[in-house]
Amino acid sequence: MFALLGTMYGGDGQTTFGIPDLRGRVVVGSQAQGPGLQNVSQGEKAGTNNATVISNGTATISLNINNLPSHTHTATLNLSGLSATTTITVGTGTNGVVGAVPTNGGLTSTATGVGTAASIYLPAGTLPTAPVALGGVTTTVGATGGTVTNSNTGSGTPLTVPVVSSATISNMQPYLGLNYIIAMEGIFPSRN
Repeated sequence: MFALLGTMYGGDGQTTFGIPDLRGRVVVGSQAQGPGLQNVSQGEKAGTNNATVISNGTATISLNINNLPSHTHTATLNLSGLSATTTITVGTGTNGVVGAVPTNGGLTSTATGVGTAASIYLPAGTLPTAPVALGGVTTTVGATGGTVTNSNTGSGTPLTVPVVSSATISNMQPYLGLNYIIAMEGIFPSRN
């Protein structure tokens, strides 16, 4: 056997030689490369029981306010055709008299009674100290169109987050390249 195996599987070549050790390994035919397969030499040990994959990056990341660059939001409002109409209703007294809206800070009144009516006008530019109670006040505001323009400004660098990584690993189980048949009898090997 030494003439066939030599020290391929161990030994010192003088007094000892090794035989194939298949503990934890499977036999792979040596020197018989098939299509798409790698060539395995006789005595070659390879494969692994497990594989460690080291991946760079992370699959998840938490973003919070500290990850955002400083920035500002500005908005401009532009309305066209803006108009407002106010309607004031002056209340009617119990005696059926309807008052008119005064101008230039003056008060007007129509009253009936005995004797001569008193003149109750204020001088121009002088407003009454007590406000006049008015009936209903309705204001209608309308616009025919308008736009709101928004812009964001700021500085910063976009955040790149790798979420996928790949690695190439061997999926070969532990093996030993070996000829399946070793002739122990016959013309060869000759016995020494």
